[in-house]
Amino acid sequence: MKNKFVVVWTTPKGEQNDCWLMVLNKIRGWELPGGIIEDGERIDEAALRELFEETGLLGIAKSYNDSLIEDGYVVWVEVDVEPSHLSWLSNDPAIEEVGWCIEIPERIGWSIEEINSVKNYDWRAAKSFLS
Repeated sequence: MKNKFVVVWTTPKGEQNDCWLMVLNKIRGWELPGGIIEDGERIDEAALRELFEETGLLGIAKSYNDSLIEDGYVVWVEVDVEPSHLSWLSNDPAIEEVGWCIEIPERIGWSIEEINSVKNYDWRAAKSFLS
């Protein structure tokens, strides 16, 4: 069976939907960080690993949803970082740059509907990692 993948909805601490993080994939365009869940890896571990590999940021996995995207999980991660209008480089060779968004950028790798389904999701209804 093919491993499922994880997508990371990353927001600054205290904000859930007003500002979020995206990465500019050199081939696909702007998208949410994410990737394949490795064998033996929990959903939250995969999300935090992918976030760090693609953006250099560490955070806390708060909750997840398994129905927003087909064959994958969307994990909400909070980071204790002040958002900035300045983008930065990634250590991941597939990622051109990383940046905070307050609106959906041009050249997206997903459809506007897919981004909006994650952006407008009520994370209070999600399955929590916190006990």
